[in-house]
Amino acid sequence: MATPGWSSTDATTLALDPRAIARNRTLRALGSMALLVLGFLLFWPTTAALIEQWEDTVRRSYTHGYLIVAMSLWMLWWNRAAWSQVEIRPSVLACSGVLAASVVWLIVYRAGIRIGHEALLPVMIFGAFVAGYGLQAARRNWLPFAFLYFAIPLWDAINPLLQSLSTFAVRMLLRTAGIPAFFSGNTFTLPAGSLEIAGGCSGLHFLIVGIAIAVLYGELNRDPWWTRVKLVVLAAVLAMLTNWIRIFIIAVAAHVTDMQHYLVTKEHYSFGWVMFVGTMVIFFLIVRRWPAPPEAQAQAQSAPKSGPLSWRGAALALISLLVAPVWLLADRNTIPKDQLPRLLPATLEGWSADQVRHDDWQPVFEAADMIQRARYSRADHSVEGYAALYGDQHQGKELVAFNNSISGETLNVRRRGRAGHGPWMEVEATDSSGARWLVWSAYRLDEVWHDDDLTLQIQYGVRSLVSAPLSAVVAFRTRCQGEDCSAARDTLRDVTTSLAASVGN
Repeated sequence: MATPGWSSTDATTLALDPRAIARNRTLRALGSMALLVLGFLLFWPTTAALIEQWEDTVRRSYTHGYLIVAMSLWMLWWNRAAWSQVEIRPSVLACSGVLAASVVWLIVYRAGIRIGHEALLPVMIFGAFVAGYGLQAARRNWLPFAFLYFAIPLWDAINPLLQSLSTFAVRMLLRTAGIPAFFSGNTFTLPAGSLEIAGGCSGLHFLIVGIAIAVLYGELNRDPWWTRVKLVVLAAVLAMLTNWIRIFIIAVAAHVTDMQHYLVTKEHYSFGWVMFVGTMVIFFLIVRRWPAPPEAQAQAQSAPKSGPLSWRGAALALISLLVAPVWLLADRNTIPKDQLPRLLPATLEGWSADQVRHDDWQPVFEAADMIQRARYSRADHSVEGYAALYGDQHQGKELVAFNNSISGETLNVRRRGRAGHGPWMEVEATDSSGARWLVWSAYRLDEVWHDDDLTLQIQYGVRSLVSAPLSAVVAFRTRCQGEDCSAARDTLRDVTTSLAASVGN
């Protein structure tokens, strides 16, 4: 079946004109590269979140991100001959799949689940490629898109494991060298001082880059799958060994110089990369000695069965990528600030309202659209109320975020748990004077209370597709009497019951 806009005359021309064949290859490669760039531009909120991590010079685990994207683009160009003879068959099914993924992207983006919408980006771009070029083209050109995952922070999931492995390896090396060291978790104490194998010292960056190099090397040599697996395993082992030896050298330097060595007092990041370069040299020296696989029989060159891209394929690829960004721009689903309700009423049944004092309790909820405070008293009991309201949420403006805290910076949390009363969660904390406090908090989405933050955020993302949901956190604090917080717990139970009756369940 001929591709629309492609005739047998065109095929004859290509068969007779090598320059036309080369031009067809070039246009296919440029089209796929443009599609990758377009995906990053159209889904800019995700791209901006990735750039933030690629430019993080504190953790530095993904500062190779720009290079990964550049290598993916280069591979699309380098690989242009591999699918130059494939017939272009646009896929409506792939377009539908990208549209479904786009809806999920909208949900997780508005829910503030960063890793969710970041992980979907390469999938949607590759799906648009399949929609435009077809499955046969995708089979021969999938790796450049999968290569993008070396720049996606999914690798953070294995960071704790790498920390533990590094700690164990360094402990064995120090023991073998006869250097006394006491280990507590990821921190070890030498006679001259203590060192910590922090998250940034786990070797994650070395591991990611090492595996990426192995994958690229296997692709450039068109190695069989078993050889590629061995390349990845070798690179991973060498990368981890490099990090273990690096930490060991720093520990030895700290021990013999009483913690005064440059690697301890100044900087050891560059030292690690110098070691890594040496490790990669060893990697290439090893793999070059491996038996070369039998060369694949070269296929006879023939004219492509279709042109660089059909109008139908271009339309399907663009539609699949455009729907979510257009939806996001056209439908903000935001509650205006002047329409946000009051979640802390002026009066509660059985309680009297007092003047609010902004003392040592300052919860942190960044980018909240409205903060409400209240103070209620009854007999000798006093309760402080706090609410943070969000008229909308998106990446960088989430109710549930790493930096948000119901205790704030002034309360020292001693215990967390469920309050045992409805959706409320309990925090026991002390202030700067040593006084003990009990804090109850719960999330609210429209009229429904929640105690699970992930469920709340996912439900918010789903509802935001068709409405403007209100999301908020409500908290109350009261002081414990000495070491006994049972009376404070009863007080909070009474005030939250009165609140439910006042603002609805």
